[in-house]
Amino acid sequence: MGEWTYHAVMAARLRWAAHGDTPRSWNRTCLPVLVLLMLTLPPLSGCGGGPATDNRSRWQESELGAARAGWRWQENELNGIWIGRRLAYLGRYDEAIDWYRQLLQRWPQSHRVRRHLGHRLLSTRQFVEARAVLEEAHTLAADQPNRLEMDGAPNSLGVPLSTTHGNISYHLALACYLLDDFESAALHWQEYLDRWAANDDSRAAGSHWLHTTLIRLGRTEDAAAVIAALPPEPWEVIENRSYADLCRLYSGRLSLSDFAADGEGAAAAAGQYGLARWHLHQGNQEEGTLLLQQLTADPSWPSNVSFAFLAAEVDLASMALETTE
Repeated sequence: MGEWTYHAVMAARLRWAAHGDTPRSWNRTCLPVLVLLMLTLPPLSGCGGGPATDNRSRWQESELGAARAGWRWQENELNGIWIGRRLAYLGRYDEAIDWYRQLLQRWPQSHRVRRHLGHRLLSTRQFVEARAVLEEAHTLAADQPNRLEMDGAPNSLGVPLSTTHGNISYHLALACYLLDDFESAALHWQEYLDRWAANDDSRAAGSHWLHTTLIRLGRTEDAAAVIAALPPEPWEVIENRSYADLCRLYSGRLSLSDFAADGEGAAAAAGQYGLARWHLHQGNQEEGTLLLQQLTADPSWPSNVSFAFLAAEVDLASMALETTE
């Protein structure tokens, strides 16, 4: 597929995704052409989702080009957000943050721009500002309709699992957690579970983090109640298998010998961090600390921006500070 054609197709995809209420005239005239192009043209060479890092990078660069084409075609809030998301997927966090700040100059009341800005401030360890930005997003979103959030890196089924309001609560809870404000983190994760966790993936993730937070507050009975409140199995988990297995471990339905941090990258890191915190709670200080150290042993991108990596990094720093006091 030629570069211009590819970018045109991707821009149309983004236009369609950004506007669920697309005019019928657009669907009638443009959609058939879009579908024909997507069905008949071969994929961009080297972008078939293979394991090679250079292929992935080329694919992401093409997606960034498509997002920019969509922005040139129509400068609206969601098209602007996609540019920031694509920059971030390439590891260009400072550029993404600067871009989101520019978008806020045009849409100063946008909770959606703040949701993504807060996320990338977390990625760059700017936890205090991330919390402030996400608190603003939380306030601004209160009287706005919730929306399904399209995935920039779709799961195996291509099914979006999160919403804008849910992501604001989730990331705000994480910001509080990384700042050792576990009381606030627990409140926001509880809100996430009560209001926004509409599928087994989100329930597993939110329950794990709330359980971990309550354990750190010494509220073991409340933590157990969180896991007990999960719906009966079988669960339909698409992405968060490690979180689901951690919940099974906490409840006793999965033994330690059967637990495995499934997947790779962020998924495996999530399992390893949860297991480390479980060991620490059980009094296995040496084993828990070793898992945290192993988790942070590879400081390269993209490993070093997973939420589990950030949390392990903070935990180890806190442990070192306690040792020196």
